[in-house]
Amino acid sequence: MKIEINKLKPHPLNQKIYGYEDNSDLVEKIKASGWIKPILITPDNKILAGHRRVECCKQLGITEIECRIIDKDPVKLMEIMLLDNAYRVKTNIQLLREGEWYRDIEMKKAYQRQIQAEKIESEQHLMENFPQASWSSNGVKFPPLAEKGTTRDIVAEKIGMSGRSYEKGRKVMERIEQEDDPAMKWFFEETVNKSIDAAAKLVAEPDEVIQEVFERTVGDPKLVSGVIRELKQEEMTVNSPLPPGKYQIIYFDMTNRRTDNLLNTSIAQICEEDCVLFFWVKTHQLAHGMKICQQWGFRFATCLVWNKDVLNEVSENAEILLVYVKGSPKFIFDLHEGSEEKPIMVKERIEKGYPGWSKVEIFVGDGWEIW
Repeated sequence: MKIEINKLKPHPLNQKIYGYEDNSDLVEKIKASGWIKPILITPDNKILAGHRRVECCKQLGITEIECRIIDKDPVKLMEIMLLDNAYRVKTNIQLLREGEWYRDIEMKKAYQRQIQAEKIESEQHLMENFPQASWSSNGVKFPPLAEKGTTRDIVAEKIGMSGRSYEKGRKVMERIEQEDDPAMKWFFEETVNKSIDAAAKLVAEPDEVIQEVFERTVGDPKLVSGVIRELKQEEMTVNSPLPPGKYQIIYFDMTNRRTDNLLNTSIAQICEEDCVLFFWVKTHQLAHGMKICQQWGFRFATCLVWNKDVLNEVSENAEILLVYVKGSPKFIFDLHEGSEEKPIMVKERIEKGYPGWSKVEIFVGDGWEIW
């Protein structure tokens, strides 16, 4: 049967779950084929399945659309609406919103199973007390008392996530619901769409840290994980005292750390008179890295470039090893090929070039003293 489009009412949860979307692709498909899949509606003309199709018809000036009326209990109706959207491309936010309604459905099903189980138990009790009675329920086979897996895992499978990811996502959604600031709410949503793990780490932080992440990323969700890591590393640096003693070789890798606080830090007390500072920076950190080395009282000697982009002759995908010195240490180094890990030959060359010199590696170490 057909129904006039102006008589249809959108389901209130469709907008809540999926929001507003661009339907231009579907409009073009309808224009090209002239065919529209029938929509599903309730007896009171509420759309269960086909919201996008209806909107496309409005844009194309179509006044009637084929429909089927579905008269089911509320749980089944909700399930139909969700299943109709099973194959559309969805964001993580949309999936997690679906998950909340699937969870509600599964909990209602669990309640129904509990009621059924109590009925079975009651009838079994009657059988035990009256063994001559023939127990049956008109040939109806009762459903199992429990579905395989927890509600969390059942829901996660329905929305195409692991149980762990869905659990993390629920915590993020709870935090989003509590947020009053529209900008921060948007930031959380964009972050969870980019990465559920990153969003879960973000909402687990105190409010002041979340604000700092927002400011440092300038609202870019791709940078969230890196900035959280930087903040933790900065805290570790501030709370970690310099190692005891004096050293002739100091090796820093600051490529994944913010270095602002190092300008206010002095390492003079751990430097021997003849001392070499090896300081890894990314290309965008170069000027700041050189400023730090100078602030610490070292002078520039040379630098080496680690070309990480082996497919391109000219690229920013490189890291630079700044070599700064104090006093009059000797000079070393050869070239090396690209690799996914820091070139081991750097440390091997240091070992060979400075035999017997005391050495400390900052944050990471393998055979050297570690800070």
